Amino acid sequence: MIFKKVTIIGVGLIGGSIGKALKSNGLAGTVVGIGHRASSIDEALRRGAIDKGTLDAVKGVAGADLVVIATPVCLIPGIAKKISCSLKKGCIVTDAGSTKAEIVGSLERIFPKGVNFVGSHPLAGSEKRGIGFAQDNLFKGSVVIMTKTKKTKKPALAKLSGFWKSLGVGRIVIKSPEEHDRIVAEISHLPHIAAAAIVNTASDKSLEFASSGFKDTTRIAASDPGIWRDICVTNRKEILKALERYEKNIARLKKLIKSGSASRLSREFERSKARREKLS
Repeated sequence: MIFKKVTIIGVGLIGGSIGKALKSNGLAGTVVGIGHRASSIDEALRRGAIDKGTLDAVKGVAGADLVVIATPVCLIPGIAKKISCSLKKGCIVTDAGSTKAEIVGSLERIFPKGVNFVGSHPLAGSEKRGIGFAQDNLFKGSVVIMTKTKKTKKPALAKLSGFWKSLGVGRIVIKSPEEHDRIVAEISHLPHIAAAAIVNTASDKSLEFASSGFKDTTRIAASDPGIWRDICVTNRKEILKALERYEKNIARLKKLIKSGSASRLSREFERSKARREKLS
């Protein structure tokens, strides 16, 4: 057992999977879930993701050794303000948000002295959402990026690292919030935007014939629109930089196609093939 009491705010795919992993491996004395609908709390209880549930965030975090905020990123600062006065001294707070610079900056200002905040981003999940898709092995072999700033306490960083490893995480990487946002803009946020643009480019008549190639390429376009709206709002600077580089690559391909240069097109596709194959 790593923590006596863990409180998870937001018991959807990520929060629910954390709860299920904690309970199935006996890693917490009590797992408390906080939601904004009684139905979601009831379902989390039925599915064994939490031991107790409440709609009252202030009461739910009282006495917690670890608080995990697993909600859409734009909600995180407001939640932090609401619970800050109820967190005990020594409590560790983390999040599971896909953007970090704005969140970390806000929460480090909000939480009082004695409460340790460390940002986290588990690179796991799917385009699905909700407790119904939660799995106790969701994080097995995955990567978690944790953030470190001048205000980050080393003991809290070490303990939270142990927490993620206990859930089956294969690799933990420590980055600054800004470096995190640059990385995910390129390998997570840009692909979603590109997938959305591809889906919206195809005509309705053409979509009738969409097969595995199109569906594999655009799978993430089926993700929750609200989540991706918030990501674009909170990481707009790095996303715009990534989009500019992407536009340059598209423009180069367009120019090669227009010129009919078969040899140069081959080199371009050979380069992308080689880089993609390195991933596997």
